[in-house]
Amino acid sequence: MILEALVSQLEQRFQHEKRARICLWFDERSEFARLLPLLDAHVASRTKPPFVLLAYDKAQRHGQIWLKHQVHQRFEAASPAERASLRVVVYVPLPEERLDATNRDDEVCLDLLEEFRAIGVFFRIGGKRPTLFSFLKQAGVALPDGPSDQRRLYEGGRDSLLAKYSAKFVDRPPVFWETTLTPDVAQSRLIGDVDQTILELAADPDTAWAALHEKGLGQELAVMVKERYGFEAPGRAPTEWVREFVTTVALTETFFGYGEPADFPLKNKLPPLPVRAHHVALVHRWLRDAEYRPAWDRRVEEVETDVDLSAWADGHPAGRSVAFPHLVWQRWRRTWQEFEAASAKESSTESFFSKTRAVLAEQAEFLKARDQEIGHWQLLRDLDALVTACARARKDVNASDEPHAHVALFVKHAREIDGAHLEIRYAAEEAGLPAVAKVADRAYASYTNALNEAFFKQIAAAKSLDGLGLPGVTQQLEKSIWKGHGRRAVIIVDALRYDCAVAIGEHLRGQSVEITPVLAMLPTITPVGMTAMLPLSGSTVEVELKQNSLHPKVGGKDFAARAARLTFLDEFGADCRDISEVESASVLPDAGDLLVVYGHEEVDSIGHGQAETLIRHVHLEIERLARLVRKFHRWGYGHVHIVTDHGFILLDEQKLPSEVECDKSWCHVLKERYAIVPASADIPLVTLPLSWAPEYRVAVPPGLAFFKAEKSFSHGGAALQELVIPHLVSRGQAPQGKRVALEVVLPTFELQRPAVKVTVRVAASAAQKDAQLPIFSESGRTLSLEVLRRAADGSATSVLASKAKELRIEPKDKEQSVTLFFHTAASFQKGELLELDIRDVETTEQFPPGGIKLTVGRDM
Repeated sequence: MILEALVSQLEQRFQHEKRARICLWFDERSEFARLLPLLDAHVASRTKPPFVLLAYDKAQRHGQIWLKHQVHQRFEAASPAERASLRVVVYVPLPEERLDATNRDDEVCLDLLEEFRAIGVFFRIGGKRPTLFSFLKQAGVALPDGPSDQRRLYEGGRDSLLAKYSAKFVDRPPVFWETTLTPDVAQSRLIGDVDQTILELAADPDTAWAALHEKGLGQELAVMVKERYGFEAPGRAPTEWVREFVTTVALTETFFGYGEPADFPLKNKLPPLPVRAHHVALVHRWLRDAEYRPAWDRRVEEVETDVDLSAWADGHPAGRSVAFPHLVWQRWRRTWQEFEAASAKESSTESFFSKTRAVLAEQAEFLKARDQEIGHWQLLRDLDALVTACARARKDVNASDEPHAHVALFVKHAREIDGAHLEIRYAAEEAGLPAVAKVADRAYASYTNALNEAFFKQIAAAKSLDGLGLPGVTQQLEKSIWKGHGRRAVIIVDALRYDCAVAIGEHLRGQSVEITPVLAMLPTITPVGMTAMLPLSGSTVEVELKQNSLHPKVGGKDFAARAARLTFLDEFGADCRDISEVESASVLPDAGDLLVVYGHEEVDSIGHGQAETLIRHVHLEIERLARLVRKFHRWGYGHVHIVTDHGFILLDEQKLPSEVECDKSWCHVLKERYAIVPASADIPLVTLPLSWAPEYRVAVPPGLAFFKAEKSFSHGGAALQELVIPHLVSRGQAPQGKRVALEVVLPTFELQRPAVKVTVRVAASAAQKDAQLPIFSESGRTLSLEVLRRAADGSATSVLASKAKELRIEPKDKEQSVTLFFHTAASFQKGELLELDIRDVETTEQFPPGGIKLTVGRDM
């Protein structure tokens, strides 16, 4: 719009004086100078340019003689027909009065252009000398009416807001210019988000400030920072300015966080009252920004060498500021002492959380993006959620009197209670906070004991597991897997609790995941559960009891042995592979349509060995199984099933109910969580049917109790955590084409600061390069970005402030950028080589192959 309007105005001047071949365009304040190269390119792009644009430019030695020579040359080179229509616009960024200056004047004399005045015409807009403001108004741009706003727009000539704004947005459509162009609008659109600009400035002050000046936007930023924050623009080194700015905003947030106390020790450093709210808002935004949070942490650590408010804050325990780490640490130590004192009793724990809930949420929120912890606020917040969920669920247990309702309660709360308990126990052990583990165990035990005691009463009265509203595992898998069609993969897991399957589903982004609660076979032990999952249609299962163990048999073969079960599956037509073979393979040649993966026994094996180890390990197995599911989808399996033989109990031994007497003489088999007894026996125990052998029944202790002493991890009985097992199905479109191609772009390979900005772009596929439509769409990637320092022995360590950064990029994305900040404790020598390692987290493919070498450009 703008360039077309300018061309139109110039053409009108030639139409006004048809004999004129030259238009002299004087621009006293150089307001149009930024538009000139854009105008020249625009005119030249036309099939038949309306005129030739020449410019007086002293720096390029394009003076009067050059201009006259260019005009003469153009006319000489043109044919008679071309000469008749040839027009030349001569742009001169000087006052028009210079035509009348003499050589005795101190100013530039343009007497050599006198000839052009005689045979040409002057550029005018509305009969007056052109200004950028008058031109834009004539072009239909909405401009302010107030003289003050108008001056703020046009003052500064070439460096005015109006000149910079017009040049930057020259290609925008008419609708863009309908918004009234006030100085504030111009500044905000030129600079963009001023807060974001400050964050970028803090990350790399020298580079960011130089870039702003190169764009001619330094003055605009200075004005905006002054107006919004009452802070003067950098009149010294940008790094010093950033440090002073961070000091001011951190103090302001602290002042507000402590309730604007009258005795605040550094009041003289606070900004004017009207702008203080902006300081607080900026700090809160900055602390939440995952990309720029490391810059804040680095800068505020520098500030803390001079600012220590600990002694003062000690007398203000109600403060909740988040800007200064030393104050957050002080608050955490106080909060932790209060928690430890309250953790001994359930009532005092609930009182503690009721009092501190808001503080925990606030502190955790502002620490999410920080790489290093300042206390364990989120852990206490998660513990509060668990305690609250357990108390609420206990009320639901008491209100339910049907076993199917207890099953529904368990399924509903599995992730937020059973799963959360595991995660909190793991986090508490990692952090070395036994009081957290103690409270988590107490809350979880109160819920799961109450739930299972109530459930047990119902099934004891019914003497059966009928009426639970769950399909049996054999029937469920027969219908959905063994009698299914198409390419499908089955992962058999030994001991997978329902909440773990839900967690696996959460890891499977982009897939359609369905988890069906299924009833495991009693007793909930591996030989029985593994046999119950087989395609048993048309087969008879017999039971042999020997050496205090139960052995299911099919066709005379002992299915307590894995080899017998695998032979059965092979004969059924399944392609059985060990999990280690599958995990290590990048491709699986000749894999069958029904792929069965066996050998995942880590949960059961570790749990029986040491429950504490299992707590540290469960999350790794969840991630492992999710990776395996994604791999199968890549290999073309549209449906991937995860199935299991039984769940498990995992509870602190001190929270387990007491042992229940079970005389060995009553039993053919006696284990910790079950016993096999004759169906005809009259014993003082609850017994349930053994489906494969009506001559026997399974005796089970109440709830989570035991017949014999057992460790924290166990299974075999009729607790909901053992009986209700998951059948997970992931339905994903098997990728027919390749994953999206990527290219990595860096602004420099020589580092001048302890950080590197990485841009990942979606590269055109071969089909796109050939202007052909691909038959199959490409799939996205999740990338891991890491910067490594390699030792002489070949070992590599990360230099990042946090763990490797993850970045998800889809085919529709043009590009994504991320800044990797190095650890503040690390030092680097000029000339040192670092490695930028970018990999697909699923395929381990590296971008680009071999990685990228970074050179440290200075000592840091």
